Amino acid sequence: MSFAAALALYSVIGICFALLVVLFFSRKLFRKLYLPIITVLLLLETVAIGIRWWHTGHPPIFGTFEEALAASWIVFLFAVTLDKEGRFAHFSVPFALITLIYGLNFDMTGQPLTISEQSYWVDFHALFAWIAYGFYTFSFMSAICILFKDLCDNGDDLEEFLYRCLLRGFLAQTIMFALGAYYSSRLYGWWWMWDPVEFLFVASWFLYAIPVHGKMFYGWRDRKLAKYTALAMMGTLLLYWGLIYFPWATYHIFDTELKIMHK
Repeated sequence: MSFAAALALYSVIGICFALLVVLFFSRKLFRKLYLPIITVLLLLETVAIGIRWWHTGHPPIFGTFEEALAASWIVFLFAVTLDKEGRFAHFSVPFALITLIYGLNFDMTGQPLTISEQSYWVDFHALFAWIAYGFYTFSFMSAICILFKDLCDNGDDLEEFLYRCLLRGFLAQTIMFALGAYYSSRLYGWWWMWDPVEFLFVASWFLYAIPVHGKMFYGWRDRKLAKYTALAMMGTLLLYWGLIYFPWATYHIFDTELKIMHK
């Protein structure tokens, strides 16, 4: 990783810690500083991603480090666009920070993509995956605020916001699957390849289908909707981030071996 990209990333980590210290001592001051600082964090991480993209020739879709980079970036982006008031900031900032720090424990060397991965279909497949992840993250934060009311400044629209994010995330996840299935059919002649990642996707998709359809057809509200949304996110985190710990081979772009504390 280049010096400029590393400087940008470690600046993000340092600023996140500083922002959380401000939150600990003064919520009022934190409210004033939140939006400009979170915008700076988004710009810094965008610079780091841009530099890495330039050097590797592809967006951050290869390996756990790049996945963590993309995941933290999408949380910052959605924080700026969906949460300008900072209602979920005491969740979103540490969520992005922990994700980024976790990614730093893995191989940060830029890797070229294979010929089959060098396609706009793969890029858009990954893009919609991260859009879904962003919406699901904020639906999860809303669910936590509903379940534990003392943790957040609850607004009247909290349940509506949760369902909006849940529905948009579910739509993005479905589009992600459709793009991946179509590209698989072009490469291998079949849309389903019996790959572990595909099974994990279906499991995650069904986990989110439960609260989506519960709200849509059975009128689930408040704590019940929040509970199933939170469980879906926790299941997805386990399935997605836990993939590299499972003894399964996959043709998807994930680390093939654990590289904790890589130097």
